Amino acid sequence: MKYQLIMMSGLLLNACVSGLTSGDGVSVGVGIGGMFGNRIGVGTSIQMPTQTTPTTIHFDAQGRLSDAASKNGFYRQIISKQSANQYIVQDFYEMGGAKRTDPMPLTASQLYVFRATPANGALTVYSINGTILQQQIFQNNQVIQ
Repeated sequence: MKYQLIMMSGLLLNACVSGLTSGDGVSVGVGIGGMFGNRIGVGTSIQMPTQTTPTTIHFDAQGRLSDAASKNGFYRQIISKQSANQYIVQDFYEMGGAKRTDPMPLTASQLYVFRATPANGALTVYSINGTILQQQIFQNNQVIQ
């Protein structure tokens, strides 16, 4: 009877607490349980989602953010993450997948800006047929060439 009471208390407590979640996906759980013999177990857990950056960001034909590919739109491919705030990205045309830019470094805040330019590095923009439209070199957010 003693073990049944402990198990029932644990189930009731777990049922009450396991429903606690916040809007950001964090959940807390507490459990008490017993099995056969003189063993009683107590456990807790906290689950938090990891924040991830998408590998592909879509823009519509006017350069506005889009949830998915759009006709005459563009997409930005994240090639690698260099640091907590620095990424190497490359832009492409949705139709046909031709490159729009060469790979370039952008900060996390620039990932969702269509006409973003690197703070330090080169920006080369291509037309859909592959001809160079623009070439610039940036240093400290200023065009130097």
